[in-house]
Formats: sequence, C-alpha cells, structure tokens
Amino acid sequence: MTQSHKSVTMVELFYDLIFAYAVGRMAQALALPTHGFIAPRMLGEFLMMLLVFWVIWTYQTVLANRYFNNQLAQSPFTLFNMFWVIVLSTAINVDFVKTKWSFQLSTAILFLSVAIQYGLIWRQNHAALPKIFGLTLTIAGAPALVSPFLTPYSLSFTVFFLGVVGASFVPLLFWRTINAAPVDFSHLSERYSLLVLLIFGEAVIGLADTVYSGLSLQAGLFFFVVILLFVAYQLVYDNGLNRQIKTGGLAAIHLHYPLLAAILSISTFIHLWLTQELDPRWFAAAITLALAVYYFSLIGYLRAYPTSKIDIGFKRWFYLGFSLMIFGVYSFMTAAMPLPFMLGLTAYLLANTLYLWQFILHPNDPLYNESDQ
Repeated sequence: MTQSHKSVTMVELFYDLIFAYAVGRMAQALALPTHGFIAPRMLGEFLMMLLVFWVIWTYQTVLANRYFNNQLAQSPFTLFNMFWVIVLSTAINVDFVKTKWSFQLSTAILFLSVAIQYGLIWRQNHAALPKIFGLTLTIAGAPALVSPFLTPYSLSFTVFFLGVVGASFVPLLFWRTINAAPVDFSHLSERYSLLVLLIFGEAVIGLADTVYSGLSLQAGLFFFVVILLFVAYQLVYDNGLNRQIKTGGLAAIHLHYPLLAAILSISTFIHLWLTQELDPRWFAAAITLALAVYYFSLIGYLRAYPTSKIDIGFKRWFYLGFSLMIFGVYSFMTAAMPLPFMLGLTAYLLANTLYLWQFILHPNDPLYNESDQ
C-alpha cells in the first residue's frame, strides 16, 4: 500500500478519549483492597477487562490506519462503537458475575461491528489482511455472543475468555503476511502515544484523590512520579523511534498492553498506599513489579523500532535490571515510611530518565565518550 502518512483526526481523538475514560473507570472500580492487598482474582479481572478494551481499540485503530482515508465512511461505525464502549464501561463491577450479560454482550457486539468493517474492506480489494482480521473477530465474537447464555458461570467465562484471547493473539500467527503489508507507522505510533497521554491523564485522577485526602509533600512527589514516567515515554516517542520504518506494527501493538496496565497499576497502587489501604510489604512487591513491566515494555518498544543512533545492548538491559533490583530492596526497607519511599522512588525514576536520555537515546553525543558507560 502507498503510505499516506495520515494525521490523527478529531474523530479518532474523541474515540480515544472515550476509551481512556472507560479504562480509567475500570481501574478505579476494581481497585478495592481487602486486608491490605488486592486479591489476585481482582488483578486478573482488571487485566482481563483491560485486554478487552485494548483488543477493540487496536482493531479499530489498525483498520483506520491501513484502509481508511475517507473519514465519512468510517465515522458511522466509529460513533456506533463509541456508544457500545460507553455501555461496556458501565458494565464494570467488582463482582465479575454481575458483568456477565452487559459486558460479554457488549464485547461481542463490538467484535462483530469491527469484523463487518473488515469484511466490507475485503469485498472491495480481496486482500489477505482484512480477511484474516475479519474472520478472527467473527470467530472470536461468536463465543462472546453465546457465552452469556451458558451455565454455570465458570463455563460462560471460559468460553468468553477464549474468544478474547483468540482475538488478541491469533494475528501473531500471520506475522509474515502482516509485515508484508506495512502500516503507516508514523500514524500508528502517534495514535498510541496519544492514548498513553490520555491514560496518564486518568492516572492523575488518582493523584487528585490523594490530594483530596490531604495535601502533603508525598502528594507532590506522587505528581512528580507520574510526570517522570510520562517523560520517559515521550522521550522514546520523540527521540528514539524510527517512524518511517516499514513494519506491520505487531511489536508496538502488543507492547502497549503491558505498558497501559503498568501505568494504571502504578498510579492506583501509590494512591491506595498513601491513603493507608495497602499493606506496605505487598505494596513494595507490587510497585516494583509494575515498574519492571513499564520500563522493560518501554525499552522493548524502543528496541523494536530504533533510529540508527540508538544503543540498546546488554549494558543497557543490565542497568535496568540491576537498578530495579536495588530499588526493590529499598522499597521493602522504606514502604512503611511514605516520605523516604517517595523520595527514593522519585530519585530512581529521575536516574532512569537521565540514563535513558544520555546513554540510550544519544549514545554518540560528543559530550559523552564511547567507552563503556
């Protein structure tokens, strides 16, 4: 396909805003600690619901990226899907059983709606990709549509879960076909960066709730933590990605799922911990794991689409792992002391940001020698 280098439209931004709202609402609804920790079942439900939102958003975004230059043709489907995403967001409940009808049926409707769009594209050009994506969504949408009628709930959820996982990862089996018809990576990376920006905006809501509970130095450091995480992502997007690369975009797509999960988790964990709802030891382990997911996903994204000046070798991965290990030890030592912990977390993120800028994004800068840093 001829690359159009299309810009992100207002309709797409509105669509992203709806998704960011729904995902933020989901994170707030499921963040209910019990006896100082969030149950593994609830964390699993959070990841499952986020996966559903991510799958729907990704298929719609890839469709717009690859096949739509005429926004008028796309807009009716986009507006229809917006409505059902809102319905989907209202179905979120801490009791997952209560989401059975509204959440699973809304997911099925959205899967089939996007599948119809891919089917219409396939009728026009008979290309392989719209056929693959359309069939994948149809096959995934069928069990999602049937699942609410099944009993017991364990069977209903299993069928639904298999449909969602299939929609998420079956395209990886066709990676050669997908890479043979590259996306407009400049547009795709811009869409993801804007979605990440909106998710960071939802993360700030946790900060607002913390400030509402009481203005403190810890709350100010919480804000600085969110800013440093966002700066790290923006540095990678602005200075590290080769946005003219010919690619199917699979790495960008799949690495953003753990990135989004990590952003929401970090902000939620810090808010609950500062309001004394989380056990310090559980919080120390959870925040360290979430930071590991964030940074390794972010550097993996950079490693997949680097500009020629980027240096991501063993030394860089070793630094990330070693610094994270040191922070993990520090977090367990200070998690019961909010101010020292937040100061240490801020220092750790600031050091990572400086390292990213100096030694990864600009390894050949004349200000720095080329010896082993």
